Amino acid sequence: MDEIHIGSGIIHKISRLIVVRQQGSIALITDQAVEKLLRAKIAKILPEKLVKIVLPKGEQTKNIETVQRIWQKLLENGCDRQTLVINLGGGVISDVGGFAASTYMRGINFINVPTTLLAQVDASVGGKTGINFAGVKNLIGIFNQPLAIFCDINFLSTLPDREFTEGFTEAIKHGIIADKAYFDFVTAKKPKDFNKKELEEIVVGSVNIKAGIVKGDEKDAGKRKILNFGHTIGHAVEALSQETDKPLLHGEAISIGMAIEAKISQLLGLISKEEVNRIKKALDNAGLPLQMPDFPTEAILTKIKSDKKSEEGKINWTLVTGIGKAIINQQVDNQILKKALI
Repeated sequence: MDEIHIGSGIIHKISRLIVVRQQGSIALITDQAVEKLLRAKIAKILPEKLVKIVLPKGEQTKNIETVQRIWQKLLENGCDRQTLVINLGGGVISDVGGFAASTYMRGINFINVPTTLLAQVDASVGGKTGINFAGVKNLIGIFNQPLAIFCDINFLSTLPDREFTEGFTEAIKHGIIADKAYFDFVTAKKPKDFNKKELEEIVVGSVNIKAGIVKGDEKDAGKRKILNFGHTIGHAVEALSQETDKPLLHGEAISIGMAIEAKISQLLGLISKEEVNRIKKALDNAGLPLQMPDFPTEAILTKIKSDKKSEEGKINWTLVTGIGKAIINQQVDNQILKKALI
């Protein structure tokens, strides 16, 4: 990953990067909501002649059919190995667009322009790309770093309240696993009470934490696994919710996952009840859910078994030993897990 740009009104910098570094065609991947909202801005900063691929919004878009559609569109428009893909949107767009670019003609360059807080603090950073398959979150994917990332804080003012709030899940998680002072900062106010400058500090803080972790373990073999806190339960909850008429947003499911995995940590004697309560209070104050929907425990266990963090049938859990501290590769007995799920 060559460049990360964070600030307000920085979207124009994309055109500078294109002039300096790009020799081939441009392909824009976005979703219907973002394209409608930012059509005028896109016209100002990108060449008139570009391949525009507009996808439906939502988690259901993260599938192999969508990737095939992107490949087909790139092929039909003569895109080659010099083509640059621009992923403009939330985490779904950076995941699926990054995967499509990374596999087209064995890989072409792409940049991420995250338009949601969740994508700015987490999904667009770190080089993970992928799609959901057979009901399993992010089962198919590849590690590949974007050429650059542009996090424009101005985009955040366009988000619905629910989507803005869910972004705080990953920011709070970064504090829980790696930096108590950052946790204190990001939980000091309710999401809507942070001003633009403070939001920029939150994005910078999360990006620095995540990029620092990823730098030492890009392929998820060791330390990077601390980023998985809340995601073993969270991904299972999210996948089950997608099968209902009230699907959870990714950040909402991870919030539930963190609350439950903090409780697992407490049941194993790794963290005090007081610190678990502080974690839960921080999530609750941010307007994030703590309680799992009424899913059968066995359904959760079944989803967990297909989790990609499983090795030889055993899940390697990331748990917490205090606010600002996490440990990886922990084994959790089914009885403890069931007790935490109650």
